[in-house]
Amino acid sequence: MSDIQRLRSGARASQVVISGQRIETAGLVAKCTDKGITEQTSCVLEQLEQLLEEAGADKNRIIRVQIWLANMQDFEAMNQVYDAWVKEIDKPARACVGAQLATPDYLIEIQATAVVN
Repeated sequence: MSDIQRLRSGARASQVVISGQRIETAGLVAKCTDKGITEQTSCVLEQLEQLLEEAGADKNRIIRVQIWLANMQDFEAMNQVYDAWVKEIDKPARACVGAQLATPDYLIEIQATAVVN
């Protein structure tokens, strides 16, 4: 399947899969797990931008975002960071749900679908 490209592949998953014009990221969690929701949100969005750049796109090419929050009480604080991040771009479709994440240190996980430039 040469039309599928995988970036940053590990034992369990690839961080990015590109198929045709479509880019799918894995669920991204913050590397700064000792921080609060605003910092973790910023951290994850920065990681997302870096992955999209590697895949030949940028945040303007995102068509869908899925957000999981460990605590829905963090919804407004997360939205403050997210809204500033998407302020200057065409808004992607988005869903946000509460979920138990892999470890209690993770407050947020974000997955995105984009298209190649």
